[in-house]
Amino acid sequence: MVNLDFNNITKIIANDLEEIERILLEKTRIHYDFVDDAVRHVIEGGGKRLRPILLILSSKACGYTGTGAHILAACIELIHVASLVHDDVLDDAPIRRSQATLHSKWGNKVAVLVGDYLHARVLSMLASRGSDDPALEILAKAAQAMCEGEVIHAYKNGDFEICENSYLKIVELKTGKLISASCHTGAILGTKNLEHVNALTKYGELIGIAFQIIDDLLDFVADPEKFGKQPFKDLHEGKLTFPMIYVRENCTKEERKTLEDIFNTVEPASDQTIEWMNQLLESYRVKSYCLKVTQKYVDRAKAALNVLPNTDAKVALNNLGDSLVSRDS
Repeated sequence: MVNLDFNNITKIIANDLEEIERILLEKTRIHYDFVDDAVRHVIEGGGKRLRPILLILSSKACGYTGTGAHILAACIELIHVASLVHDDVLDDAPIRRSQATLHSKWGNKVAVLVGDYLHARVLSMLASRGSDDPALEILAKAAQAMCEGEVIHAYKNGDFEICENSYLKIVELKTGKLISASCHTGAILGTKNLEHVNALTKYGELIGIAFQIIDDLLDFVADPEKFGKQPFKDLHEGKLTFPMIYVRENCTKEERKTLEDIFNTVEPASDQTIEWMNQLLESYRVKSYCLKVTQKYVDRAKAALNVLPNTDAKVALNNLGDSLVSRDS
């Protein structure tokens, strides 16, 4: 099994993913139809299920053959989905994954409460596994890190001077820690070998950062139909992400001034502005730079897996890292 793309990786664990989807739907049911409709909207709203995939593959890479991974994978996905619901409220985002966001259909109050409800369901699902389950502490710490990252990011919103290191620290907290927890949780299901557990935990953290850098890049270069949101959304929201930090550090004084003016503009970018931005991105080879940095993170992540025995799951994890660099949505 070599050179699998993302879709083929999901096919080899299709039965696991099907069971996780069943759990997600079953465990989030609520008896009030109007609320249940809102919950279904986000649960069935698509998404890559990257975190469940990583948990399942990590567990298999450590020799796990049981079914306990499914409920934990569902818990991690619910933490992620709840965070997206709250993010969309904070950002007043109208679209996610090519469909209307929860708050744009049901309002902010319902959206916030649905996000809270999903977190509550996670607590209930984890409690059913017993208080001595180490996954409880792993996921609690990951959720805490996510919140810390969100608070820091909110504080830095509108900060045109944020540096690359500070931004990557936010990414590590907001994105890397939960993805890392996915791999960590999967690993401890299958082994007590700390070297293997630590390797997968590190792999997840590095893959998480790589994933976010590509996500930032796609905000500028992706086909809106595939990516599911309008281009330059982050910049319009006052978020200076990885590609723009690089541009700011390398462009001329005149370009920097224009970029800062665009950054501080409340109105959505005009066609003329988008054209200027695209030319700026191209002239400084931003895509090439982002892909180069991402590949370094992926290579470090794959190197961390060298201590693991050779299995189909390990090969899939390596291929998954490579597929992140080439994704377009």
